[in-house]
Amino acid sequence: MSKYLLGFLAATFVGLSLAPTASDAEIVEEERSLYQNVYIMKEVGLTCMRFRKKSRGDLSQSCIFDERPKELVFDYYKLAMGATFFLEEPEDMLIVGLGGGVLVNRYKEVYPKANITSVEIDGVVADMAKKYFGYTDDSGQYETHVRDGRVFVKRALRKDKRYDFILLDAFNSDYIPEHMMTKEYLEEVKGLLKPGGIIMANTFSSSALFHHESATYQDVFGELYQIHFKDEKTNRVIVVSNEKLPAIKDLLKKANHYKPLLSEYGVDTLRVYDAISDEINWDTDAKILTDQYSPANLLK
Repeated sequence: MSKYLLGFLAATFVGLSLAPTASDAEIVEEERSLYQNVYIMKEVGLTCMRFRKKSRGDLSQSCIFDERPKELVFDYYKLAMGATFFLEEPEDMLIVGLGGGVLVNRYKEVYPKANITSVEIDGVVADMAKKYFGYTDDSGQYETHVRDGRVFVKRALRKDKRYDFILLDAFNSDYIPEHMMTKEYLEEVKGLLKPGGIIMANTFSSSALFHHESATYQDVFGELYQIHFKDEKTNRVIVVSNEKLPAIKDLLKKANHYKPLLSEYGVDTLRVYDAISDEINWDTDAKILTDQYSPANLLK
């Protein structure tokens, strides 16, 4: 990526990470993978996974509260639980970007009958998820594939796999990998949906790529919703489908239904419901991201 883009994205991550002082953080374990250094940190009642060990300005990829492991730490976790408003009883779910497995663990509890396939490019990250974050795949319902997410998607298409729900949550230490932001990739992911299936994508509302990302999703899917807390300046979740999305007002019943269950995770479902928007707040003329026109080219 360009130096300008990397600097901009680094700045956006500050609001997302829980940045303690150096004296607050302790490295419990570190391991070098094929892709990055992976650190497990203990910091002020939290266990976190990071890809850099600096105490300020770096993103914690996954965190859990040591005393309340079911309570979700990050806002984007809570936004992603808004999937419950759109789903009935999904049979097959795909998570691209496992991280610490925090969201997978919660989806397992909400949908105990669902088959959940998780894809994580970094084997060290997958191992750390099991060791420190309670992630398991020791049942026939659950699979973990250590593989590049786009490669997995291409192979799944050839095998005619289909999913009710797909979460796109692949991040490296800078941002979403470039080859997993393009029109071609999103068209491939769209091809894995069952009729009426839902895709949610964890992305940023303050990224330099905001307009280009939004325009790309709109180009592939047409209608889209954003879920974004107004008092939170960084995270948003994009919601799209291969069919017409339900009207926002029709989601309120589900928000009320799941309120007691999700409150155990620290999720206020009515706040998440209020954060759903169909507003087109991006430049619709922004250039579409493609395999030939990638984020690295944008700000030159």
